[in-house]
Amino acid sequence: MNSLYKVIRVTSIALALCALLAPRPGFRAATISSAEDILERSRAKYTSLKSYSDTGTVITQYQSIVEQHAFTTYYRAPRHFFFEFRKNPKESKERYVIWCADGEDFQDWWSATGNTSHHGRNPNVFALASYPTKGSALQIPPLLFPKAEMQGPISGLREYRLAGTEDVNGRSCYKLVGELALAYKTGAVTEAHPTTVWIDTETLLVRKVFEDSSTSGSVSTTTTTFEPEANPDLDDSRFRFTPSSAS
Repeated sequence: MNSLYKVIRVTSIALALCALLAPRPGFRAATISSAEDILERSRAKYTSLKSYSDTGTVITQYQSIVEQHAFTTYYRAPRHFFFEFRKNPKESKERYVIWCADGEDFQDWWSATGNTSHHGRNPNVFALASYPTKGSALQIPPLLFPKAEMQGPISGLREYRLAGTEDVNGRSCYKLVGELALAYKTGAVTEAHPTTVWIDTETLLVRKVFEDSSTSGSVSTTTTTFEPEANPDLDDSRFRFTPSSAS
């Protein structure tokens, strides 16, 4: 009887401990963050980077017309920067480049016009590049230069929620579903459209952005994907560009 009593007592204690340790309704494990926390940590990650690089693609669809283009980004704190957008070579040899070789003045060059422009430290160079680069120039730079307060699909995401995790090119990512409405200093606000951002669960770097600007009468979407690298070794040659040799 004593042995049976001991078995029953030990079993009861074990069951009680299991009940205490079991997940409770509404309880969220510490490893699962809120949408706000994920985006805040991702933005902080970019701000802390000593250097950054990526290669990526941007796919646009308007009605039945689908286009795919490529881009590359190099950054070294605080202001060394290089971005190149290349249209699909099967369709066009068009290129658009933004660079800041000395960490001082931003310059840009567009093969379509052959013109080179100097922008000083004015971040408007990225807004001007939005159209010829299919919006790709406004994705990551606002995160690398947060003090410039640039508007972009990631920096301007609002009313978003965490929609679980999802793989992007074999990487586990947080999926944030929200909308984007760019607010300018003039007070103008663009019409909001659904936007989804995928953030790598391990590196906290952005892997994919999907924007849906479709209306009831037309289809218009943009999908931008990234292969990012945090703190790569980048020498000065990465930030030099000579338009005359690229024409």
